[in-house]
Amino acid sequence: MAVTQGADLERLRSLHGIKWQRDEGDVLAAWVADMDFLPPPPAIEAVRGIAERGDFGYSRAALSQLPEAFASWQERHHGWRPELDKLRMFADVLQAIDLSLWFHTEPGDGIVLFTPVYPPFIRAAEHGGRRLIDCPLDRASGWRLDPDRLEACIDDRTKVILTCNPHNPTGRVFDRSELEAIAEVAERHDLLVLSDEIWADLLHPGSTHIPMALIGPEIAARTITISAASKTFSLAGLRTAIAHMGHVGVADAFDAMPSHAFGGLSTPGCEATLACWTQGESWLTEVRQHLTEQRNRLAVRLAQELPEVGFVLPEATYLNWLDCNPLRLDSDPTAYFTEHGVALSPGSDFGPLGAGWVRLNAATSSEILDQIIDRMVAAVVAARA
Repeated sequence: MAVTQGADLERLRSLHGIKWQRDEGDVLAAWVADMDFLPPPPAIEAVRGIAERGDFGYSRAALSQLPEAFASWQERHHGWRPELDKLRMFADVLQAIDLSLWFHTEPGDGIVLFTPVYPPFIRAAEHGGRRLIDCPLDRASGWRLDPDRLEACIDDRTKVILTCNPHNPTGRVFDRSELEAIAEVAERHDLLVLSDEIWADLLHPGSTHIPMALIGPEIAARTITISAASKTFSLAGLRTAIAHMGHVGVADAFDAMPSHAFGGLSTPGCEATLACWTQGESWLTEVRQHLTEQRNRLAVRLAQELPEVGFVLPEATYLNWLDCNPLRLDSDPTAYFTEHGVALSPGSDFGPLGAGWVRLNAATSSEILDQIIDRMVAAVVAARA
């Protein structure tokens, strides 16, 4: 497929990004959540145009257009029209999350996470003396949210529910009933909801993303929705994100800060993001098709060659959450597979539920994915021998 252009080992090993530079030697990188593909041509052309013009001066041309571009993208793809006056730009999704928690909580306050979960969420929830309140998703039901478990987690110092939907690392897409359960608990206990929806565009067939702000006006008024083009279009290094500030108190806290306190966004990041949100749909259609093929390819080969590995088909993302505990490896599975030439994300980083699990990034070519699986199978055979 044209969209997999660039996903060859010679090019990948020449890149300066951490994905392919962290591990020395003949190791295939399937860990950090970067795609191996070239970004969409409009994004590359936008950045190339800046370089060719030597256009590195102050600019707000693309930045000023991003709120409308994001709102239009959300409306077309997810049926939600964000209010333009509530949109704020950031350099990073985590910047918006960390600052929201800093403004809204104090040491001792509780922050609910649905584990296993993206490791920086755990660090954010524990920073500055805040308390992580662990609300595990239900593995037996395919990583669904349990409303009773959520209610039981809440105490009198709980202030925030921090969620990732679609979910990293399981690939779940929360349905309306799950989102309504979050909304009901948040409204009854007067909680802020931070909804990281950065994976919303990378859906597999049959899945529908519902923005939290669409559940109702009450929950919209206590939700900060955070997104970016970085995962969808492979732009992570360009550091451009956006947040819809439904919660007035947090929005006011942001707006009260000096205008340069959070730094500015780079022109290349804004130009590339704008190009993707206005011209990137055909590229995304092809990428989603390929990622679904990769997910299915992985599922078939695991079922045939490593049937012990626990695997629930993700409904979104290019991340695959694998239970390697049944393999009974002598060491941490991530370290063991790295020794055998495959770098995966260690499940233990995602919370206690992740012990013995690994996260596999399948956003690469089918040839490289086959090599990754081949090496994993060979590693397990060697362990048994």
